Amino acid sequence: MLESLLEAISKYSVCLVGDQIIDQYVYVKPQGKSPKENLITNKILRTETFLGGVRAAERHVQEFCPDTGIYHGDTTIVKRRFVEETYMQKLFEVHDEEMRTLGYDPIPFTKFDLVIVTDFGHGTVTPLLIEQLCSESRFLAVNAQTNSTNLGFNLITKYPHADYVVIDELEARLAAGDRESPIEIIIQDLGFKRIIVTLGPNGSVGWDGSDFVRVPALSHKVVDTMGAGDAFFCVTAPFAAAGADIETLCRIGNAAGAVKCGVVGHRAPVTREALLQALA
Repeated sequence: MLESLLEAISKYSVCLVGDQIIDQYVYVKPQGKSPKENLITNKILRTETFLGGVRAAERHVQEFCPDTGIYHGDTTIVKRRFVEETYMQKLFEVHDEEMRTLGYDPIPFTKFDLVIVTDFGHGTVTPLLIEQLCSESRFLAVNAQTNSTNLGFNLITKYPHADYVVIDELEARLAAGDRESPIEIIIQDLGFKRIIVTLGPNGSVGWDGSDFVRVPALSHKVVDTMGAGDAFFCVTAPFAAAGADIETLCRIGNAAGAVKCGVVGHRAPVTREALLQALA
């Protein structure tokens, strides 16, 4: 079954929509506490730069669907994380913005088999664009992310329609305004016909409109968790468009997340070979 799904999605034309992000890891060596300030002095060793956001998402998708296109806005967000490299401990993070007028023409989303929206809440996905995405996309997959710059203000509920949704537990609870109820109640309250909520080390729970399924996590060696949820979403979206059942989507997503947890930053996408090995 998996081979037939892989063959089917390899022919898909996919448009990725979302924020353009540059992720930088500034590797540092802690020197010790400043005698006059309540802070730890660090020596900068080197910097590693990755294409993040919608560009990183495209790299995952291209491993399975080579025919891709991108729509992103005029703003590039630079997320600079200061990292102690030996144990990959992130110490703190700063953000910057670069504005470029790119003059995009309207995209005819109807020509794509699948539209994947990686909405990081940095301004690319406007209400007008959401209206266009919901009315024109043949199959619409959406992730609306909660992060430090938009906590509580970038909710999946701003999308009146999506054929497939992947969000994490905090994002689901914020969208439902419900901290305590079982996650199954939260999922039903959100009202999407096919949705997966990722649970970190506890795997994922999926809903297909009639039944729930829980699938345990596959992660064993965790090097870096950044982008694991994005990998889950981007790898499973084509399979969802091809009609894979919800349990299969959870299994594939958990495997994709596990593969991504073994990669520093965005050094490499989740490849077809790595995914199959994780599923074996």
